[in-house]
Amino acid sequence: GTAARRCSSTMPKKKKGGGKGRRAKKGGDKKFDQTKKVFNAEDDYEKVEKVPLYLVEDLASKNRDVVVDGLDMVEPGKGKLLLHRTRLKLSQTRRYGLCGKNGIGKSTLLALIASGKLKEFPSHLKVLHVRQEVPCDSRPVVQFVAECDPEFKFLSEEEERMYDFLEDENAELDFDPQERLEKIEERRRDIGVDSAIARATNIITGLGFTKEMREKKTEDLSGGWRCRVALACALFVAPDLLLLDEPTNHLDFPGVTWLENYLKNYKKTCVVVSHDKTFLNNVVTDIVHIENKKLNYYKGNYKSFEKVRAENRRAAEKAYEAQQMKIQKMKEFIERFKKDENQASLVQSRMKELAKMEREGLAEEVKDEKELSFRFPEPSKLDHDIARIIDMSFGYDSKKMVLKNVNFNVTMKDRVGVLGVNGCGKSTLLKLILEMLEPTSGKIEFNRHARVAYFTQHHMDLLDPSLTPVEFLQQKFKGDNIKTHEARKHLGRFALSGDLQLQPIGSLSGGQKSRVSFAALTWKQPHVLVMDEPTNHLDIETIEALIGAVKAFNGGVIMVSHDQYFLESIAEEFWGIDDKGDTARFLDIDEAKEFSYASCFEDKKKKSSGSNSKTQKMKKAKKERDAQRKAEKRERDAKRKAEREARETKEREEREKRAQEQREAFMNEMAEREKKEEEQRKAREAVEAAKKAEQDRIKAEKARAEAEAKRLADEKKKAEMEAQKAAEAKKAAEEAKKQPQTLTKLRTVASQFKIDEKAIQVLAENEIDDDDIADLEKSDLKDLGLKMAQIVRILKAAKTF
Repeated sequence: GTAARRCSSTMPKKKKGGGKGRRAKKGGDKKFDQTKKVFNAEDDYEKVEKVPLYLVEDLASKNRDVVVDGLDMVEPGKGKLLLHRTRLKLSQTRRYGLCGKNGIGKSTLLALIASGKLKEFPSHLKVLHVRQEVPCDSRPVVQFVAECDPEFKFLSEEEERMYDFLEDENAELDFDPQERLEKIEERRRDIGVDSAIARATNIITGLGFTKEMREKKTEDLSGGWRCRVALACALFVAPDLLLLDEPTNHLDFPGVTWLENYLKNYKKTCVVVSHDKTFLNNVVTDIVHIENKKLNYYKGNYKSFEKVRAENRRAAEKAYEAQQMKIQKMKEFIERFKKDENQASLVQSRMKELAKMEREGLAEEVKDEKELSFRFPEPSKLDHDIARIIDMSFGYDSKKMVLKNVNFNVTMKDRVGVLGVNGCGKSTLLKLILEMLEPTSGKIEFNRHARVAYFTQHHMDLLDPSLTPVEFLQQKFKGDNIKTHEARKHLGRFALSGDLQLQPIGSLSGGQKSRVSFAALTWKQPHVLVMDEPTNHLDIETIEALIGAVKAFNGGVIMVSHDQYFLESIAEEFWGIDDKGDTARFLDIDEAKEFSYASCFEDKKKKSSGSNSKTQKMKKAKKERDAQRKAEKRERDAKRKAEREARETKEREEREKRAQEQREAFMNEMAEREKKEEEQRKAREAVEAAKKAEQDRIKAEKARAEAEAKRLADEKKKAEMEAQKAAEAKKAAEEAKKQPQTLTKLRTVASQFKIDEKAIQVLAENEIDDDDIADLEKSDLKDLGLKMAQIVRILKAAKTF
């Protein structure tokens, strides 16, 4: 649907008076609402109540860029934070491709922008969001689109209001109705009210509506064509900011090409969410990538974005490695010299530098992105072709054939892409091959032993959101009695593991749901995959995984898709169907497109050199052409592969060379730094050595002085000892002279007490002097025992006992 935003300003109101003329006939005055109005898919397209700012203000000079800072966004109903403190910046005339992994918040962001709830969002901008069907009615398509802009209805009603004010003589107004009428007329010219039918016709024709369909009631259209009506309405209104969510889902190649050309000439701002890489490369001027809850901006298309992002990742990896190497060297230096007083200043310098790096924020490690991948089960061997189509024609009405004289074979080695305008019979051909329809003439021989997996663009609608993936498989294939571990093993092939297998399907993301559907459709190990627009509801990541899975599949593949990148990545041959029901086989997608869509481009002449012929000569010529084209294709592919490998080798060598140069530059820088530090260290060591030598000299001199003083002290002490010895010798000599006299006296006294000679010698040796002898002489003790006691006392007195 479309969601258009208008913002109103103060509108002077009629103060009094019953009202006359046309306004009075409608039932009197009504108060005019002056608040902001947001139009969305749920609004009544006929109901318009607000006054746009351009009727009361001059908006020509107002800036139409969008800048919203500090944006936070949560997932509706779940509270999960999708964006945090990021900046939304959209410049006028730029076309943005909004990209990111599945479930990261792309569609939620578009809905938030269209809701009018962003505080800093410019209120004067007109915004439309295309995301679903419009509420259709009985009006023809061209009329519905021409009248889809609620502003048309409002301008008519406002013009009638102004005429009422002019006719009402009692109206008290503080504005000029005539001036307002001039602004209304100017606005009608600006938005092309008079050319509405012509513009609407041009748009819906470009989107694939035939003349008959243009006059068809919108309520009679299918869901896919209603989505095209919604897109046509958005393009018709031409808002200041156009928000498109998967606009190519229901378009064929001509419709996609027309939309690409239309958007490339769009003079206002556009934001697109699309899984189609080719569409993004052809349309957008900038990429907004959602990652780590931030909006990251890149100039250029999707191809340029992939290249720049890869280069940024490599540069970030190198920066991280260089920083880690620097940190490691500094830590090693600190650990080595932390106890060395001579290196203390350098250690402190390293520690401060480390702390500064941590404060400013270290480079984050660039982790390898985990690429989504899954694989289809291997089919069993099949002896014959899967299907043979022989002179088959089909028509829902026998008077009008949808397909004519179709002759194709399908084997397990075929990779076929089917091209044609919408309604030409692509899906019908698939159903005929699968025997869901019976051919009107001719026959289709289908191998009864071949198993088929049929993917439709609505295959996810068959999932039960209340069941887990394991329960869904077990319920869908009750007859196989699938055990839990068997179901989990099969789901694991499609990157559904762990808790994902046990969560309700309704809580899974869109990509995860699609993988559950793929797992269910391939449970029977099909020999051929038949896919009808399989990429319509997939994101780029899941499409890449699907491409890898199909390439690795060893069975046959037949697919209908408008995604050129998907077709070129997988298909090896193409079946073209033109608007007359004729078919042809091609090896080049451009030739197939030229044949299939010739009626859509007036400047291209239809080429039918590859069409089938019943004559043997034409069949032989066709076979030779196909063989030649196949050989040329192989040659081109080999050349492209060689060029790509050479280019990749050159880029790899250049990257390695740059990395080596950076490493060498870093090592040279570190070597120069270490050399300088070594020189500084040696200079400091020289200074320290000089200081130490001076200290040693002073210490030596002090030691010599102390030694000399000690020598003098020793000599003095020696002299004193010699003098003492001399004195002692002198004394000993004197005592020796005295001893004989003392001994004589002792013998004389001792004889009185009958003391033998030995005892006398002992007394003499113990330095018994004359005083002691006098004491003995004075003693009047007669008893020998008492005399001996007296001798002992004398010995004690002499301190020798």
